[in-house]
Amino acid sequence: MRENVSERKMIRFILWSCTFLMFLIFSTIPFAKSETACQSSKKKEIVKGELGKKIDQYLTRITPFGFSGALLVAKKGEIILNKGYGMAIRSTRSFNTSETVFSTGSITKQFTAAGIMKLEMQGKLNTSDLIAKFFKDVPEDKKQITLHHLLTHTSGVINYTGMDYEEAHRDETAKKVLEAPLLFKPGERFEYSNAVYSLLAAIIEKVSGKAYETFLNENLFKPAGMQFTGYRMPEWDKKVVAHWYVGEKDNGIPPDKPYPYWNLLGNGGILSTTQDMYKWHLALMGDTILSAEAMKKIVTPFLNDYGYGWDVLKTKRGTLIQHDGGSMLGNSAEIRRYINAGVVTILFCNQSFEGRALFGPIRDKIETLAFGGDVEIPPSVITMDAKRLQTFEGAYILSSGDCLEVKRKGGGLSIKAIGQDAVNMLFVPEKTDFSNYNELGKLSRTIFEAALKGNYKPFADVLFNKERRQERVREFIETRIQMHQKRTGEIRKVLALGTLPSDFNGEEVAMTIVRLKGERGSIFFGLYWRDRMNIGIGPMMSSPEFSISFMPMSDTEFAGYHLGIARNVSLSFSLDDKGVVEGLNVHKQDRDLFIHKEKNQS
Repeated sequence: MRENVSERKMIRFILWSCTFLMFLIFSTIPFAKSETACQSSKKKEIVKGELGKKIDQYLTRITPFGFSGALLVAKKGEIILNKGYGMAIRSTRSFNTSETVFSTGSITKQFTAAGIMKLEMQGKLNTSDLIAKFFKDVPEDKKQITLHHLLTHTSGVINYTGMDYEEAHRDETAKKVLEAPLLFKPGERFEYSNAVYSLLAAIIEKVSGKAYETFLNENLFKPAGMQFTGYRMPEWDKKVVAHWYVGEKDNGIPPDKPYPYWNLLGNGGILSTTQDMYKWHLALMGDTILSAEAMKKIVTPFLNDYGYGWDVLKTKRGTLIQHDGGSMLGNSAEIRRYINAGVVTILFCNQSFEGRALFGPIRDKIETLAFGGDVEIPPSVITMDAKRLQTFEGAYILSSGDCLEVKRKGGGLSIKAIGQDAVNMLFVPEKTDFSNYNELGKLSRTIFEAALKGNYKPFADVLFNKERRQERVREFIETRIQMHQKRTGEIRKVLALGTLPSDFNGEEVAMTIVRLKGERGSIFFGLYWRDRMNIGIGPMMSSPEFSISFMPMSDTEFAGYHLGIARNVSLSFSLDDKGVVEGLNVHKQDRDLFIHKEKNQS
């Protein structure tokens, strides 16, 4: 669900032995054995040099504020960081480590593309072949589609065939794709499609005579030394597989779900580790897997800077070859390879952030640090008793009537802004034109109300790069509504929930959250704005809350940090002579803003 080079990044997951330690404790097996295993796992973590320590400090400090996953950073051929952060499985307090298994999401597509190139190297097909060579009864309008069109998302084929874990078999899925109306003539434009990579996976099976995963394992993963990459073939019981989380909801792990059927096979969902993905990077730098000629095809950008399973971008830091992925279940991932600079980052996350992919808000901060820059990080925090935290809970009312709602969450507080004035107080930097944030909410609601009536002119009028994007935006919105129609029913109302500062490909922008409220459920979008022009639109996983996590620094002082904005917020609670909370002070650069706690609350 990726609209262009920028927008498709929107939706593109210490200690295994410590988990084992928990098992040993509860199964009465002697403690000493688990201690050795825990130490063994720690030895496999890498934090090297001042740069490695700097990135590690950033990730360690942001973990209490919402980060959970693992990161590998390599520079000039040397791994300087490979470490996990946060919980892999909250219910058992199993930590993420450098060995934890995560979902690669749509990074899977590069494996499918490499599989096709391997078959071409073996003389069994050519990227110029028409798909009619591999499928029977191809409709007339699709007979000119080539493998090259599929690999570069320029075929005109639909995006989705169904939900990821719905039962769907190969030939019926291929038939569904080929019978669906063509979106545009092959080669005419770029339109990201998951379905085309399922077609490519089917072709791999038809040509090789082997199951898709078996072919990848034998021809790609084993030669690269990747032992823990795949859907079902690796021995997952030897590893901790990270659970996926959206808020407090545990969405489980892929091995516990139905075998990945053909809505997912080939286009997403392969599992891996940071170390395995780095082995994959090294293999692609040589000729272990693919020839120089095959790699040239893969990294030659076609329309929209897309090669075969990779974005290939020209940046101020040289050529960037990257891809990301994720799902609405809370997992997200990204691999970035700065070829000229020799910098590689591999990021896996296993929880969402404010209803969107977690890698999005932090990847640019990681990149800034990897290239020697600085970002604002949270201060060190302390632990506080749950009963003490509960005394701060309640509603704190602004003079405008908006509210800051304080609730205990984990080892700290979650403070939710209700109303745009409250959002401005917590999220928007000082010396900002607050009126602009208020107006963007009204504008977002207006253009969506018109769009639901079939009138996309108001939307088009505010689009940056209108000529290139207007049809894609329309299709993106309509496709997403159609996908969720059974769940939501008819859309009845548009609500602009609020506008706050955000990050869009390293640029500070404003983001408005829009809710399309249906008969039975809702769909959420994030609109990104610069100078009152829309520069991006992306999906939200769930109803987002305008909240910031605050962690205690003393008995009454708390530090707040928002991952996307990378901005510290500090506040303190005021108590009366009896120790009862009267209100809170939001600390600004030039003054403190006192907000009274609603009466009759303890």
